[in-house]
Amino acid sequence: MTAYPGFIGPSYVSQSLIADAEQTINFYTEILQAEAAKNRMALYPTPGFQDYASTSLSPIRGMFYQNGRMFAVIGFEFVEVAGGVITLLGTVDSDNKPATISSSGDGGNQLFITSGGSGYIFDLVSSVFTHIVGLQATQGGFLDGFFLALDTVNSTLRISNYFQGLTWDPTQFRVRGLAADRWTGMIVIQSTIFLFGTQTYEVWQNTGAAPFPFGPILGYFFAEGLGARFSLSRLGDFPAWLSLNDQGAGRVFVAQGYAPVPISNHAVENAIQGYARMGLDTSDAVSFTYQEDGHEFYCLTFPTVDTTWVYDRSTQQWHQRLIWVDDGLVPAHWEAWRPLYHVYAFGKHLVGDRLLGKIYEMGLQLFLDVGGVPLRRLRRAPAVASGMSRVFFPRFELDMQVGIGLSTGQGSDPQVMMRTSNDGGLTFGSERRRSAGKQGKYLTHVYWNKCGQALDGRRVFEVNVSDPVPWRLINAYLPGVRPAGQP
Repeated sequence: MTAYPGFIGPSYVSQSLIADAEQTINFYTEILQAEAAKNRMALYPTPGFQDYASTSLSPIRGMFYQNGRMFAVIGFEFVEVAGGVITLLGTVDSDNKPATISSSGDGGNQLFITSGGSGYIFDLVSSVFTHIVGLQATQGGFLDGFFLALDTVNSTLRISNYFQGLTWDPTQFRVRGLAADRWTGMIVIQSTIFLFGTQTYEVWQNTGAAPFPFGPILGYFFAEGLGARFSLSRLGDFPAWLSLNDQGAGRVFVAQGYAPVPISNHAVENAIQGYARMGLDTSDAVSFTYQEDGHEFYCLTFPTVDTTWVYDRSTQQWHQRLIWVDDGLVPAHWEAWRPLYHVYAFGKHLVGDRLLGKIYEMGLQLFLDVGGVPLRRLRRAPAVASGMSRVFFPRFELDMQVGIGLSTGQGSDPQVMMRTSNDGGLTFGSERRRSAGKQGKYLTHVYWNKCGQALDGRRVFEVNVSDPVPWRLINAYLPGVRPAGQP
């Protein structure tokens, strides 16, 4: 039986679709580590969702969890989330951009919140919420007993008094001195501050100097800036971000040993830079990271572009996470993934909706999308190239987990939709359905006969699924493939 070369794989849409038009949406690749595994990789389902907490306020703009307590910024409000109940704690300024929340831990028992360019302190013991008058803060952080406030308007880093977020000495600040481009973003990871401009970034630490204890580490200054302030997230022990520098934009980097290393491939870079060429804003991109089942994911959403790309650190491959909208009001289409913020709290992955005041539990044991709608998944494989001028395809067969149907309702007879393209993925024919097996039907074969013919290198097979069951694809086969006209 002829295996379909590259059927299991990541998203990789090249500049020319006929060169490669691969898409993987709401699946991720897992490299099978056992030598005797049936295939080198498999496609496993991304997590689904169920409601955890909601409010009439909207949207979610930031989330934080530590020491058994969870907090969020929703619209103009700072709230606590406990047992699925949302309690209002204070009011904040809002510019519809992400907010930041950082903690001084048991040493200070305070949270520092930045929102709409202003700073606030919440006392974890007294529950008093205080607006810090006169403090301009775009992003916040905490390190070595001090809250940090980055003011991107004035390219200034300020610090609070030691373990006292209510007091900010007006003389305790630093302006950027290593480069002319303004600071536009900051992230604190372990004992290090990464300060980004539009063209460069530098690495700071506590140098022990007085009265301002933080300063740059000599030699750790790099010509790779920040293209989207809130694309900064911790991936492993270092930051990942959407880049910008004096030579161009639209690549994704991670710092390794503090130096920038690209993790985006040419297809992802072509997609991101293509958004800018179309006049779409990419500077509002927002990311978060999380890990599950040994995979660490960097999830990068472009709200204006309306799309989401995800990098899997364990496989170094990219896929997309999108929501399928089919409400009958407009033509069915993909939109950006709805989660935009994440915390691991109360033993759950909790995520915040980028459009509504809703918090969802996210998990691999869940198979519906946000709002309880079907979670559609897609794998568009690379074109079949065999070295023959015209090829006949008598059969297409999927090797997948079968017999996964539910006992009742949608998913009791889960369906696989397959369609083909004869022009390299530019256009597709109609869908053809097959059952993946009702509950317990473990010997079900999923295949399509009479799949027609196409020019060499132009035939593309695409598989779609949407029933709420644990879809897992192992491989695909093209038995009997031969030059057209041969018996």
